[in-house]
Amino acid sequence: MKMRSALLILTLTLAGCGIGRVDAPPKVFDLGLDARPVPALPARDPIALTFQSAPGLSDTGMIWRVGDSAAPRSYATYRWAASPADLVRQRIVDRLSRQGPVLNDRVTLQTPQLQLSLAQFEQVFTEDGQSSQGRILLQAVLLNGRAVVDQKRILVTAPAPTQDAEGGVAALREATDQASDQLAQWLGATLAAPAQAARTR
Repeated sequence: MKMRSALLILTLTLAGCGIGRVDAPPKVFDLGLDARPVPALPARDPIALTFQSAPGLSDTGMIWRVGDSAAPRSYATYRWAASPADLVRQRIVDRLSRQGPVLNDRVTLQTPQLQLSLAQFEQVFTEDGQSSQGRILLQAVLLNGRAVVDQKRILVTAPAPTQDAEGGVAALREATDQASDQLAQWLGATLAAPAQAARTR
């Protein structure tokens, strides 16, 4: 009974229940300035990036859920400045561009193509509502021509400093930056491997 009561209170609080009040305009957030240092990686040749996301990440709703619940919810009075798909894509492009050009389309069939899919981008609360984390899940596939060079699943979680929308934003920003760093490191190592193999022949 106590757990059900805690879950009900959490749901009403996060949903922005405002009976009898005039709804205020939603607060809008983005991922902030990208001021964090990135891993020191060697320069690389241009890559082409294609990006897609799960259907629920194509609008500006800020998604949260409790535990492993199959019922995601959105904050009523908070929104992203753009869809999570657009925000994460831009963050990744900004980070990967520090090692080499990131193109929308292949220049030639020999240009490596990175296919990214954003599967999760949400704030996940424990069942008692006492803590939460930002969670991002990326699926990456690297192609050379039509051949798959390698693929990687990147799941990153980061603790939220506060148990509300603003805490979720901070946690998702941290998780996105960590995921971008992991992607850059994997991409650098994967693209360097064929060149190293060619030099040793």
